[in-house]
Amino acid sequence: MEDRFLEAYDHHGDAIFRFCYAQTGQRELALDVMQDTFARVWRHLASRRSIKDIRPFLYTTARHAIIDHSRRASAQSLDVLREEGFDIADDRAVDPLLAATHAHTIGMLAKLEQPYREAVAMRYIDDLMPREIAQLTGEKENTISVRITRGLQQLKDLLHI
Repeated sequence: MEDRFLEAYDHHGDAIFRFCYAQTGQRELALDVMQDTFARVWRHLASRRSIKDIRPFLYTTARHAIIDHSRRASAQSLDVLREEGFDIADDRAVDPLLAATHAHTIGMLAKLEQPYREAVAMRYIDDLMPREIAQLTGEKENTISVRITRGLQQLKDLLHI
């Protein structure tokens, strides 16, 4: 059990963090949600319940954790957080212009409606193909492709491209 958990964390931890970050637009919250996701998976494995395929299980658990956190959180917009000094730029970024562009794009991604935000994030941040996203979310591949296309169009409109 412990070996399977550690292997899942090693192989999928970064992808789950990126998924949470793209969904929340907040680095600290994404870390909290990721931690909650893996804690839930640990409890599931500790209760001797089996997991057929760990990757879809992790994404589904992360989706549920994001929903739970958003229900508990007070409604603060990303703009309010920025005004209070919260910086979502990646600390490891070398180029400040690239970091600012990345932060702005993630901020705009957070403004998309949930199904579009999720599909675009999984496609372009997690680098998953529509077929893989469909398997992870339980949706049809065509539905995912449409969400990606519409999400990109909304993102372009928000970024004034």
